[in-house]
Formats: sequence, C-alpha cells, structure tokens
Amino acid sequence: MQATVPAVIVRHRGTRTAIDSLRVVAAAAAHVCNWAAAAEGRQRTERVLRALDPSAWRVLNHVGVPGGGHVDHVVVGSAGTYVIHSEAWRGVVTVDQKGATITPARDPDAAWTARGRHRSLAPTAAAVVHGLAAATGSWMPAPRAVVVVWAPFPDAVVVSGGVTYVAGLELADWLGAQPRLPDHDHLDALRTGVLTSDTSGLRRIRGRQPV
Repeated sequence: MQATVPAVIVRHRGTRTAIDSLRVVAAAAAHVCNWAAAAEGRQRTERVLRALDPSAWRVLNHVGVPGGGHVDHVVVGSAGTYVIHSEAWRGVVTVDQKGATITPARDPDAAWTARGRHRSLAPTAAAVVHGLAAATGSWMPAPRAVVVVWAPFPDAVVVSGGVTYVAGLELADWLGAQPRLPDHDHLDALRTGVLTSDTSGLRRIRGRQPV
C-alpha cells in the first residue's frame, strides 16, 4: 500500500499542475480578448469623432492622466468637455446604479457587471481636465465622463453614477444635441487655439480659475 502512495501523489500533483496551467492559459486568453475588444472600441469611436465638424469640435486622442495612465479621447466644443472611454462588449448591455451589465446572447447565466469604469471614469475625467487646464493656462468646465458602448444597447443613452453611457451609433447625434454652455465663447477660443494633446509640460499658470 505504501508503495502506491507516491504514485497517487504524483498523479494528483500532475493533475493540479495541469489545471493551474490551463487557468494561466485561460486568463491570458481572456486578457487578449479584452485588449482586442478595447482596441476595437477605441478605433470605432475614433472614426466617429474624426467625422465631427472640426469647426465645432476639437478631438484629442490618447490623452495622458496626471500621475499615470491615459484616457481614450477628450472632446471639446461649445457644449463642454467630454472625456470618453470606449467598450466593445460581447453581449447585450443594460445600465443601472451598479454600472453596465453585459449579458451574452447565448448564455444569459453568464451575465456580469463592469464596475471598474463606473467607479473610476468620473474622477479620472476630472484629473484629465485639471491637467489640460494647467498645461494650457485656460479655464475649462467640469467634464462629462462618457463610456461609448459598441454592443447591443437598447436604452442607447443612460446616465448613472456620474457616467453617461452612449451607444456608439448614437454618439455623433448625442454630442450634436448637447446645449451650448453660457461661456461657450471661451471654449471656442480654447478649441481653436491653445488646446493640444501634449500635456508633458504641465504647469500652474495664474489666471482664470481652472476646474
């Protein structure tokens, strides 16, 4: 009996090692899929933003966040400042106070809720606009944090937790429908003048109070 115990242990360890290896492979595959979906979302949103009227909007892509990281897009026009993140989720999207829930069409029991951006995007957007205001020496209004959804999203536009979720195909019309701000003349000057995507020279400049 004792002679068989080591063999059993070896087989058990071999099985555990194989399972651990499969988990590593599955995690890596999930990471690649998530990265590809995020890249797809960014590219589709960028195409929509590229088609906006350049006399009405200024679009910055891949803008750095003070302290590290970046956001996909910053859009500035007379209707305000919008900090945009894109998602190309695989499933039907609904939004409530917890965030966006994604329900795979063929597996409703596998529904999951994307809480990360729901919690982090609004403060990240504020940090980005603080950085741009400091870099340009210009006042900027408080930004709207936007998640552009490239997936079936029946509600099309939902605001929750300080984040606006917008269906990708509705993005251009939604931006165009936003009301002009009272200080839109200043934003027009910012849009056509000093605003650039180079925030490497962040500096504090006295003048109008930034956001």
